[in-house]
This record gives sequence, structure tokens and C-alpha cells, in this order.
Amino acid sequence: MSLSVVAIQPPSAIFREEQRFGWWIYALLALMMAMAWSLLDGSAPIGQGFAGRHHRTFLFGVSAGLVVPAGIVVGVLRMTTLVTPTDVRVWFGFIPTYRRLIPISAITGVEVVQYRPIIDYRSWGSRHGRDNERVLSARGNRGVRLTLVDGSRILIGSQRPEELALAVEGSLRPGR
Repeated sequence: MSLSVVAIQPPSAIFREEQRFGWWIYALLALMMAMAWSLLDGSAPIGQGFAGRHHRTFLFGVSAGLVVPAGIVVGVLRMTTLVTPTDVRVWFGFIPTYRRLIPISAITGVEVVQYRPIIDYRSWGSRHGRDNERVLSARGNRGVRLTLVDGSRILIGSQRPEELALAVEGSLRPGR
């Protein structure tokens, strides 16, 4: 008897949340793209002759090189959190650009917390904070801090942190 990959089903999800980054990040990227596009407009007096044309091309190249990759990443970027009976999974992107799998057996503590993304971790996304704490967040200032068997901690940002914590605790103590 052969087993098809299609027949292998992932464990059923106890909790699932998808988050996108804040609207202001998309607005900032749109503004940066508009500024980069304006460099192509010949009416802006950057310079005359050969040097002026090369200056404009250089500025556009730098702008496009910074804005386009950021726009693509953030445009398709979302953070998905999934809790199953066996693990907690967090990934960024439609096609995951970053993925973290935490076995339920590795978790010793679960705590709902409020944090300061800019002050404590310099932004949202996949970051390292104080005491080498790993932070995975897309928006907001609330989340669930998981303490692992090895003493490390992971903070998972969530718009529904109480539900996330209950799901993880339910996996830790099945049957309760």
C-alpha cells in the first residue's frame, strides 16, 4: 500500500490567526515609491547635460533598490500563528520567508503580556529583544510570551492574546 502526500493531513488547528502589518507601513512605502517614481519625471531640475542624467539615474536606482524589495516583502507579508495539539507554528508571508515551529513539549510557561514594540524591540517583525528573547509580531502591542525548557523565551504578537494563550495551555494539558 502506498501513501500519498495528499493523504497526510496536518494536525487539526486549535487556534489560527493571520495578521497584516499596520496601514501606516503601506502608506510609507507608497510615499517612498511615489518619490522614486518622481525621479523619472523630466520636469524636476536635477542638473543639466550628461552629469544631470546620470545623477537622476543613480537616484532612481538607489530609490528603487530600497523601495521595491521592501514593497514586495511587506505587500505579501503577513504573520500567521497556528496552534495544534503538538506544536505552535508562526510564519511570515504567503510563501513563508520565516518559519518557527515550537513543539508543545518544549513549552514550560505561557503568559499574556503587553509590550512596547518600538522601544523594546525596535519595530515589528522577527526580532531579538532583551536577554536574547525572540519576538515575532506584525502589529499591536500585546502578545503571548512562551518560556521554553532551555530557558529561552519567545514573544508572539497577537490581536487575540488571551485566546492564543488558552489554546497553548490547552495543548499543554490535554484532557482538561
